[in-house]
Amino acid sequence: MTLWAIVLQWSRLGLSAAVFLVAARLLPLAEIGAFTTAFALPRLLQCLHKAGICELRITSAAPDRPLFELSLFAGLAAVLLCLAAVPLLPQESRPHLLALAALPVLNGLAAVSEGRLRRALRLRALALRTLAAQGLAAALALYGLTHGWGGWSLTGFALANAALNAALSLALAPPRPRPRGALHPLIPGAIRLTLRPLLGTATFPAVQLLIGLALGLPAAGAFQIAVRLVDLLDALALAPLRYLALPRFKALAGSTGFAAKLRQSLWQVAGLTALIYPLAWALAPHLLPLIGAQKAEAALALLPPLLFTGAMSALLMPLTQALIATGQSALPLRLAALTLALSLALLAPVLAHPLALWALPLASTIAGLHFLREARVASHVFEGDLTQMPGQKP
Repeated sequence: MTLWAIVLQWSRLGLSAAVFLVAARLLPLAEIGAFTTAFALPRLLQCLHKAGICELRITSAAPDRPLFELSLFAGLAAVLLCLAAVPLLPQESRPHLLALAALPVLNGLAAVSEGRLRRALRLRALALRTLAAQGLAAALALYGLTHGWGGWSLTGFALANAALNAALSLALAPPRPRPRGALHPLIPGAIRLTLRPLLGTATFPAVQLLIGLALGLPAAGAFQIAVRLVDLLDALALAPLRYLALPRFKALAGSTGFAAKLRQSLWQVAGLTALIYPLAWALAPHLLPLIGAQKAEAALALLPPLLFTGAMSALLMPLTQALIATGQSALPLRLAALTLALSLALLAPVLAHPLALWALPLASTIAGLHFLREARVASHVFEGDLTQMPGQKP
């Protein structure tokens, strides 16, 4: 089962990052920046479906039909938000956002089906679906990159991947039209499940938009290259564990094995983080020049604070997922809100300074320490002492 989770996450995040890095070698920074600045908002709004609706399908006993209706309404609202944001972007980014505004509807079609597949832990089906969708979309992107499509190759990749993913998800687990159910009682739960990952993932897209608007599209392109390297690292090392965490913690909630599973997950992630992130920083100066010396130099200068921020997020992942699984979602939500607020408050006044991005790991550290103190107080929901080392008796 873990093997299929690895295949799923590598194909979902790894292929996407790999396509982007190929594009980074072939396209000028300004074209990359035009796409990534446009993609920032639709990428952020994916949380409505990939977290909110999908996880509501995992944790709720509600029938499919009202969830599917809610998913489509959320998608349409997100489309309107994207269209309203078009005039705010640089001129070069506006056509990309007009096209990418279709993404929320495509994600809305697939969310309930994906939630059903995840709830049943049909990881093999999910992995093969994602591998097929990403593979075909990557082939389209590579064709476009070698035939003069420029930044539209990346826009085509995003749209083709979402469309294929929706079609295959609906084929594997079509939403059940019966029984009917009320839609309105589901909205608070969907909002709660959406807000945490929405706020938690908002920092990089918000910074992407700030850089694109304030410093120009080439700077936005360099920032996104560094972000995609961190995404690729997360996909290779930690995303499979994150993907499995919520369903597994949910299955163990209230049992005597819950605390032991949490301790095991915490130490497993800590070990991987201590190995992977320093290794990535050591190898980056040797690998990044493959995309071009000038682009590598621009991205390398931004990489250390982003790696540190990614490591902080990884270390806290098991605890946040465990709290959500036991109904303590308010703490992870406050962590995400505090991290975003601190990040923007510390970064915005010094955005043009070469060391400005160090505001992000500083904000993550402050918010993380506050979260750990609150989580320790709330840890009575788990059985056992969370401070125990693996192998110790409670």
